[in-house]
Amino acid sequence: MASIALRRRCYNLLADERRDAGFGYRLTAAVIIVGIFLCALAIMLATVSGLDARSVFWLDRLREATDIFFTLEYLLRIWIAPDYVHGGRISDAAMRRRYMRSFLGIVDLLVILPFWINLVVPLPRDLFLAAEMFTLFKLARYTPGLSLVAAVLKREARGLTAALVAVGVLLVVASCIMYVLEHEAQPQIFGSIPQALWWGIVTVGSVGYGDMIPITPLGKVFNGFMIIIGVGTIAIPAGLLASGFAEEIKRREFMVTWRAVAGLPIFAQLDASSIAEIAGLLKTQVVPAGTAIVRHGERAEAMFFIMSGEVEVEILPHPVTLGPGQHFGEIALLRRTMRTATVSAIRDCRLLALEVTDFQRLLQVHPTIREHIGRLANERMAQRETAEDSSPAV
Repeated sequence: MASIALRRRCYNLLADERRDAGFGYRLTAAVIIVGIFLCALAIMLATVSGLDARSVFWLDRLREATDIFFTLEYLLRIWIAPDYVHGGRISDAAMRRRYMRSFLGIVDLLVILPFWINLVVPLPRDLFLAAEMFTLFKLARYTPGLSLVAAVLKREARGLTAALVAVGVLLVVASCIMYVLEHEAQPQIFGSIPQALWWGIVTVGSVGYGDMIPITPLGKVFNGFMIIIGVGTIAIPAGLLASGFAEEIKRREFMVTWRAVAGLPIFAQLDASSIAEIAGLLKTQVVPAGTAIVRHGERAEAMFFIMSGEVEVEILPHPVTLGPGQHFGEIALLRRTMRTATVSAIRDCRLLALEVTDFQRLLQVHPTIREHIGRLANERMAQRETAEDSSPAV
């Protein structure tokens, strides 16, 4: 049992990636990230010519220290793998194999593998240092943006593959034509189709190194045509990636909103399809502390659900504080009146706004929500009237 408790503590330090993860995990993550950058810096500086032997010696020691540190981390991650939530249906050994075969597990292994291979079979220094740069891939664990890139590439794999195949065919055909047009005029430069293929790559890629240029009239005309085609060809995968990023970001935002809506007490009794419908109507707003969200006497445009933070409803004589899971702004929408109170953010808040037209549609489709909001609005109005009646005259 003691070993299991120790393993759990190590898990909390290395792999507890919840939003409310403790200070220990954040500190460990910071140390690992610093180690990644130190290792990469040592590798880059080691390739600088003119360094004295003492500097090279200490750079090598720094790199070796990070390699040993990452080896210990890898072994610990194998050890704590059973503590990942799996419902008890998978054995500890299977969980460890799952980590070792995962993308991040393979990256962790590739980071340390060159160091240990080099101890047994010395590798060429340039090859060894290049292999050591795999260390930077460890940042994928702490950089959500890299997982977004991987997800987009996976989703758009079919379209990107088709685009790359089309570009490859275009390059080969264009190189064959240019070889025919320029071979006799420049036998040394366009001596073969593989040689002409380099011209095709730099032309379609719009790089234009200028080391291979046509000199015949037909060759120049065809070169200009290929430059125009190349611009359009490169735009195809760029467009696919741009649309893929937009769709993936939208999907992730929707999932976050869906989970947030499902966690609100007012929507707790709805099924998944209804929650998804409501999530599509809500718009996220981030409000800094001290900002007025709605003001007394304003026209009511939306009601708000609090996801995080706190707001203060300025009701005399005692302001009311609302926190996560609560909502406000529904009274003016129900009664179609002006705002009856000013609501300000006490702390930084993340809100979900439901605009008035969507609010009316929601109440028509879901009578239970209408009853809940109406009952709460009446209670709040009664409390407010009681507070006003009991407040001393000024």
